[in-house]
Amino acid sequence: MKRFVLVAALAVVGALGFADRADAQYVYGFNTYNPYTGSIVTNRGVATPFGVQQSYGYYNPYTGAAGQRSLYQNPWGTTVYRSYGGNPMFGTGYNTGYYNPGFGINPYAGSYYRYRW
Repeated sequence: MKRFVLVAALAVVGALGFADRADAQYVYGFNTYNPYTGSIVTNRGVATPFGVQQSYGYYNPYTGAAGQRSLYQNPWGTTVYRSYGGNPMFGTGYNTGYYNPGFGINPYAGSYYRYRW
């Protein structure tokens, strides 16, 4: 959550610092490789005055395990989160997420789902 606050603050500073430009946004990301597990990890974050979005994914070419998680939040607090993945070697997977309406509404008014197979 600290990353999202930091990215949102940088987006506001960028929007105010470059007010004459219409594309005020901050993009952050990296790709990395874990030599111990063989996993490839990708992380991307985008912040604009209209919202913050982050996406994280991983893939292991040896086991076939892969997954992705993404989160979006706008300035009014509306939040959408989704995470899914699977491992064909063990035949397992998951799919989970939630929606929070924001605007000062009780967070339990949103929806939540979780599947595991």
